[in-house]
Amino acid sequence: MLDVVEPIVMSENKTTECPACTSVFMPKRTNQRYCSRGCQSHASRGNRNIENRQRSWQHYERADRLKEMLYSTPPQERLGMMKHILEFIPHDAGLRNILTDPELHMQPPKRDSRMNIAKAANAYTQKFFGLSIKRYIKAVRAGEVPEGIPLRP
Repeated sequence: MLDVVEPIVMSENKTTECPACTSVFMPKRTNQRYCSRGCQSHASRGNRNIENRQRSWQHYERADRLKEMLYSTPPQERLGMMKHILEFIPHDAGLRNILTDPELHMQPPKRDSRMNIAKAANAYTQKFFGLSIKRYIKAVRAGEVPEGIPLRP
């Protein structure tokens, strides 16, 4: 025999407040906490604006420090410094992100005509390897040694 189970009937006027957006809504289920899927997913992920802003700030701050490191080196030693920076490409994803950042590549030169680190690295790899920085990074990551003009140690 079949046992008849009474369906759960929600009270007609039971409203609740969404913990994500604080709007008042009528739940369609007894266990519904959020007014919409958007509020539910936003609440589960959290607010990433602060986290993204911090990550972006660190990215551009590091790019500025690398630029200062390059240009604080005496002019006759800058090629060696750039070579030293590029040696970290296989191991440093943050450096790869900085060197290939489209925002940095689109920035106009500063008044002192010094390039940012991404443009300087691109100019270096163009001059000595005939490759853009993106193609140079791809070659290095693939384990290839880009042929170029050897620099004295």
